[in-house]
Amino acid sequence: MTPDDLPNVSEVNLAVERAIRLAARSGNRLIAASTASVDLDPGPVRTALVTAMRAMGARLRPIGDEVEFSFVESVTGDLDSALRSALGTVPQPGAGLPTLVVGLDGSVRSPRGGSAASRIAWAAAGMPTTARLAEHLVAGGSHAGVRVAVSLVLEPKTAAFARVLADAGCAVAVFSAVSETDPSIAEELARDERISVFAPRTADREQSAKSLDAEHAAGILDWGPEFLIDDGAHLIRLAHSERTAALARLRGAAEETTSGVRPVREMGALGDLRIPVIAVNDARTKTGFDNLVGTGQSCVFAIADVLDDARDRRPYGGIAGTRWAVLGYGPVGQGVARFAAALGADVVVVERDPVRALAALHDGYEAATRATALPEADVVVSATGVWHTLDAAAISTLRDGAVVAVAGGIDDEIALDEMRDAGWRERLIAPSATAWTAPAAPGAPTVLVLAGGGGINYTAGEGNPIEVMDLSFATQLAALARLIETPQEPGVHRLSETDERRVAAAALAALQGGVDPSPGTTRAGGAAQPWTVHRYRARGPEPGAAIAEAPKP
Repeated sequence: MTPDDLPNVSEVNLAVERAIRLAARSGNRLIAASTASVDLDPGPVRTALVTAMRAMGARLRPIGDEVEFSFVESVTGDLDSALRSALGTVPQPGAGLPTLVVGLDGSVRSPRGGSAASRIAWAAAGMPTTARLAEHLVAGGSHAGVRVAVSLVLEPKTAAFARVLADAGCAVAVFSAVSETDPSIAEELARDERISVFAPRTADREQSAKSLDAEHAAGILDWGPEFLIDDGAHLIRLAHSERTAALARLRGAAEETTSGVRPVREMGALGDLRIPVIAVNDARTKTGFDNLVGTGQSCVFAIADVLDDARDRRPYGGIAGTRWAVLGYGPVGQGVARFAAALGADVVVVERDPVRALAALHDGYEAATRATALPEADVVVSATGVWHTLDAAAISTLRDGAVVAVAGGIDDEIALDEMRDAGWRERLIAPSATAWTAPAAPGAPTVLVLAGGGGINYTAGEGNPIEVMDLSFATQLAALARLIETPQEPGVHRLSETDERRVAAAALAALQGGVDPSPGTTRAGGAAQPWTVHRYRARGPEPGAAIAEAPKP
């Protein structure tokens, strides 16, 4: 083989990246834990695709097996009969989703329709764990007529979740901010007379976002919820500050995010929290999946989608070979690093916690100060959930053409307000991509800020994949059932391990996984033997003598 016969590695990597992103985007699907087959001839493309999918956590299956993703040369070619039958109508809610067939030439075949109604139905079909937990809520019997307010990014999955609550007999209202709402989904959800929608629709665009959000936030609290599923604790804080009348009826809340749990804990520490709040974000079935896997995948893919769509304004060669600086190595930062690296990025982590920085090194990434990492980065991702993580001074150290995005995110995680005050000029160059140029000075950089500094996955994409939100919504249902059935004292509470296990068992069953039965020991600490059995006993027990058990408390 001569050098001319060797494949162009960058073209191979870009083709593989685009195929994987297309697979995820076409059905808002999760790669991790998915099953996939690769019907490609042996060669560099097949090798690169298999390697990337495995690095993202996919389970590879033989060609012909029933899978969630099937990669082929072209969808226009012949398909296996089993795949043909899978490409039928969208199944019933909770029944699981059919195979997506993705061609390396950019073709795709998916039964998900483009209308708001079909996208909601598709999301509902992909949430079997939520459906199972809803059955438990109904079986509890104390939920009927309970008024539940949902404050989450309003896209197909949230709409499907709201309908699950309504189907379970709850009175439901949904709030979402202008920047976090798909107006077509809000319109479709509002057609369901069981659900009150406090979110922007197409006709609301004449009103400013700030005034519309304030109106809707006040409106959903005035609606009189007994329980609140919140995102960022914005409505919890509003009820404790400016709309305190809502507290007369509000019996508890479940908080979805890290950025929301932080202020709620502060409220509790100061004695200002007047309701019980379950920190759903801290549940093992939420943070370890939604934050780590779901947000990691959706943010990396959304960044690439935005840059790829803008390729007529600036070249896009793919993630492979680029240098990414990830600020923050909590679960979201870990996920971003994992998925960027799976597609060939060189990742450096910036962390203030030495333990997390050390963990980044052991995960195979570099760990450096921002002074070292930022000037060398092609892409900078803030994954801290902290206000002004990237201030104007930090942005000014970036190289010309660097890309900046937020994963997860809170308001003003990138200090765009500070940049405007300092004289930076902004210019929209593509949907969800704005070029910011520093005030005239030698070497002044122009950087590309994505999604207006908002969370890239839900601002420029469809948010986290269906499968991971299925797990989060099921965890929310477990928290809601706990609040309804077992009233708690005001304060911040963890979801019980029993509830976590119940959610995880339902999700595991949906994925056709197994778990070894627990031995069920009742010893404190879970030891398999009494504490008196140890390595350095001078002699064994007397013949026929029982080994002493630890005294019962």
